[in-house]
Amino acid sequence: MLIQEIEYRNTNSFSKLLVNYTGNGEEFRKLINNFPEINSFENQINLKSKNYNNKFRKVLIDVISNNYNDEYLSNIQKDNISKLRLKNTFTVTTGHQLNLLTGPIYFIYKIITVINLCEKLKKKYPKYNFIPIYWLASEDHDFEEINHFFTNDKKFKWNTNQSGAVGEFDLKSIKNVIEDYTKQIKNSTFYDDLVKIIDKAYLSSSNLSEATISIVNNLFGFYGLLSIDANNRKLKSIFCEILKKELEYNIVDDHSKLSITNLKKSGYKIQANPRKINLFYLKDKKRERILNDGNIFLTKSGEMSWSLNQIKKEVDNYPERFSPNVLFRPLFQEFILPNICYIGGPSEVAYWLELKSVFDSQGITYPIILNRNSVLIIEKKITKFLTKNKIDIELLFESEKFIKDTLLKKYSNLKLDFTELKGRLKKQFLDLKKLSEKTDKSFIGALSAQEKKQINGLNKLEKRLKKAESKIHSDKIDKIIKIRNKIYFDGKPQERIINFTEFYKLHGPNFIKLLKDNLDPLNKKFSIIEL
Repeated sequence: MLIQEIEYRNTNSFSKLLVNYTGNGEEFRKLINNFPEINSFENQINLKSKNYNNKFRKVLIDVISNNYNDEYLSNIQKDNISKLRLKNTFTVTTGHQLNLLTGPIYFIYKIITVINLCEKLKKKYPKYNFIPIYWLASEDHDFEEINHFFTNDKKFKWNTNQSGAVGEFDLKSIKNVIEDYTKQIKNSTFYDDLVKIIDKAYLSSSNLSEATISIVNNLFGFYGLLSIDANNRKLKSIFCEILKKELEYNIVDDHSKLSITNLKKSGYKIQANPRKINLFYLKDKKRERILNDGNIFLTKSGEMSWSLNQIKKEVDNYPERFSPNVLFRPLFQEFILPNICYIGGPSEVAYWLELKSVFDSQGITYPIILNRNSVLIIEKKITKFLTKNKIDIELLFESEKFIKDTLLKKYSNLKLDFTELKGRLKKQFLDLKKLSEKTDKSFIGALSAQEKKQINGLNKLEKRLKKAESKIHSDKIDKIIKIRNKIYFDGKPQERIINFTEFYKLHGPNFIKLLKDNLDPLNKKFSIIEL
């Protein structure tokens, strides 16, 4: 259950930009259409209704349906696919890389945020339909970011020499990783359920995209979630004209400059800097940046080159070969989907805020940008221990040193802080220096030296006293530090490291339901859930 909510700024884990954005900071107003608040969605629906080509709906239905192959579809999913035909149907979307076994657990939080928001919007605006969408980042090429996951205090890694768009990677070499992991969880309560999901995904699919869709479908199909792999000729065909504009006019680089300047002026770090051309070229298992050298367009390796007219013809003939990068992908997504809200993590929120002017330049409706739910999952036995020892959970978000100092003051009966004593000593020496100025100024140097010596002595005594007291209370303090290190792994929060299977193997589908029932998609605080 949900036991506590913490302001993002008090977790010491999120950027200044995210903290201020979730607080509806005025500096963001020119960079968005609407803040993510329930009453803002009516305006967003109206904007999208006026600016979306409903002819795309049929293509979407065909592509989404084909993405599932022989995957089982729930009745809600079938109903959602059917509703996509209707003009009063809108989507809420999140996107993510094809991490092995979904990667860090925040991926699960992203999707739950999407599902819950759709349900919340349906209650508020019953005359419309809202469909949760997972957009696969299947065209990414950074395999090192996705080829592993952490669970059971161990890293499981898939090694392969394949290159190009990761969604097309075959799964022949993944069997050893899967077998290694399933051995580790053999005695788990929901071992059979979890292995069935994993085996179906990775041992029965032809590529990584299919495997990811399978896992996501098994976890969230019951809630109506639809997955879309946009690395698809049909979808890119309807985006051809904007692909050609990016090649000829550098629309992302040109129109994002003002937003980037405004973000920098407000003291924010730029998450992703646009290139002149924000497209890759896909061919023969390669994904290469497209560069521009005067009137010539070429791939980074130089193996392919075109004039402007030639590359435009290439787009018309082979749109599937052109792959948007991280800053151009949002335009593709919002162009083809009847989407009203994008749900991302802190870094995604940051780079989406660079793009509204780019959207405006192409007549594409900029969506509401919502930060996903952020969660710490904590065991009952830990919360009981903290309650018994009167420890506020918020303390666990501080540095190790701060926690140790705070607990030492809490548990010790001695006055361990000599700040007041040192202050009195400094006051005495100040008085002596004033006196010496009236008598013999040569004493000032000697007084300063003596002051320094005595302050240093007090510092050493303070340190020794704390060390001695630390030994006395070490058991309690060490236990709390161990708890803290279950939350932070090498300085990173739990949600950015551990895999969902850490909890699913013990609680099964009830774990997903627990999260869904306890998370509010429009909540602007960090949630702590007891399991």
